[in-house]
Amino acid sequence: MKKLLVLSIISLFLFFSCSSTHKMVVDKNVSADQNVTVTFVNDTMKGWFSIKEWNNKDIVNDLYGNTSIGSNDKTILTVPAGNTSFTFNAYYTFSNQYSSTTRTFKGIELRYNLEQGRVYQIRGIIKSLGLFKGYELFVGIFDVTGSDKLLKEWKLGES
Repeated sequence: MKKLLVLSIISLFLFFSCSSTHKMVVDKNVSADQNVTVTFVNDTMKGWFSIKEWNNKDIVNDLYGNTSIGSNDKTILTVPAGNTSFTFNAYYTFSNQYSSTTRTFKGIELRYNLEQGRVYQIRGIIKSLGLFKGYELFVGIFDVTGSDKLLKEWKLGES
């Protein structure tokens, strides 16, 4: 019984140590009531992101430091409400029982007018084109304030 408990604890530790949450307030001069939260939701099966810039300002070092970003990580940015742009790399991984392929999109820019008092998520979206026809790859911005509503999506490409 003790061995099973120890193995369970080690498994949980390894599971949680493989993911990180990266948080950053991009402009500390803006009062908290003027900010919104934007979470980049990374998901191996639906796409994941590595943030590069906010409003053309390089934030990589401040956000990630010397760590690398992975498909299990999450990035939470607190940004001023209003017209905002994010530049990032997006990755979509497709797997079957024999192989795995990752499509990479570099330097993607997403622009949106963020409303004060809202909470947003950026997520990858994969839409099937039909059996054996591939997929369309999108990035979407969602308002998750009280519900989960897709506001806009940007097509990146197809697989």
